[in-house]
Amino acid sequence: MLGLYIHIPFCSKKCYYCDFTSYVNHDNKIDSYIKSILVELSKYRDKKFTTIFIGGGTPSYLNEKQLVYLLEGINKIVNINEILEFTIECNPGTLSYEKVSIMKSYGVNRLSIGVQSANESTLKFIGRIHTFNDFDQSVNFAYKAGIKNINADLIFGIPNESFTDYKNTLDVISKYDLEHISCYNLILEENTKFYNLYLRGEFNEIEEGIQVLMYDYTKKYLENLGFVQYEVSNYAKPGKECMHNLIYWNLDEYIGVGVSSHSYYDGKRFYNTKNIDNYIMMCNMDDHNYESINENSLSDNIEEYIMVGLRKTKGILLNDFYNRFNLNINNIFSGVIDKHVKQGLLYINDGYLALTNRGFLLMNIVLKDFIGEFQ
Repeated sequence: MLGLYIHIPFCSKKCYYCDFTSYVNHDNKIDSYIKSILVELSKYRDKKFTTIFIGGGTPSYLNEKQLVYLLEGINKIVNINEILEFTIECNPGTLSYEKVSIMKSYGVNRLSIGVQSANESTLKFIGRIHTFNDFDQSVNFAYKAGIKNINADLIFGIPNESFTDYKNTLDVISKYDLEHISCYNLILEENTKFYNLYLRGEFNEIEEGIQVLMYDYTKKYLENLGFVQYEVSNYAKPGKECMHNLIYWNLDEYIGVGVSSHSYYDGKRFYNTKNIDNYIMMCNMDDHNYESINENSLSDNIEEYIMVGLRKTKGILLNDFYNRFNLNINNIFSGVIDKHVKQGLLYINDGYLALTNRGFLLMNIVLKDFIGEFQ
């Protein structure tokens, strides 16, 4: 499996919680940026990709002409017939039937729509540009265009939103025939508007105990609807897990294209510049250089494998660990594993090492112990 990630950094407005690389009021750079993306992507013409994921930013912010330019360019470089899953992230309020039809005609077969909440006051509080009705329209546009594989992104643990408000969001979202739902716990990231408001004392974080209740409720609620939790924040109908994200969580290889994107290929990590002007200039000069290239050591690969592998509900396949590293995981981490098995945070079953439900809630503590033990 080889994944391709393409970053579209443009937005109409920066959400208050977002720390991803994105640009507002840079519309005059979109065309030259797309051209630069295609220049960089052409360097990987010989690669056999199995998934494509276009994220952002807001990829659906592109207008119809720009969307055709991007997708047509991708189709000329990548063999779309070999792509098993082609996802585009979309925001309600920026999507139209025409845009979805263009996506479908160029091989897109999955949409990830960032709705975040069904409560209008919450959407305003977190700086979203859309209403919930915009999400409803987006889903209908997708179905009408023939794209049935849809994910909805939700956020829980939002300050000023009650447990009842969040339950309402799940109730409303469950009325849609979605294949996948991602539920992320809000994290206050530095250099975001939310973080600055928090430092000024304009709101308090939701108590950890309530966030735990929200997490537990989400899991039980969605599993009762036939969704399977396969990663700490992701739920899918059977067979509809996000193939592209599983590439990350299985520590398989992927190529990142665009500003701030990074790649993991041939044991190395490549990082693109975060500066859009520098990125465009380098690509136009056909002198694309990475911000940094790091060759992973054995310890780097083992650490990353555990960090991403334990995010999955199945956990880490012990035989796969041995085949990758020619090492027995129990010989390296016996102390950590025994400790957290006794505490009820880890378990071993059917050849897998995995977190328990309680372990997922305390995942950072478990992962920290693994890293400390290996170092």
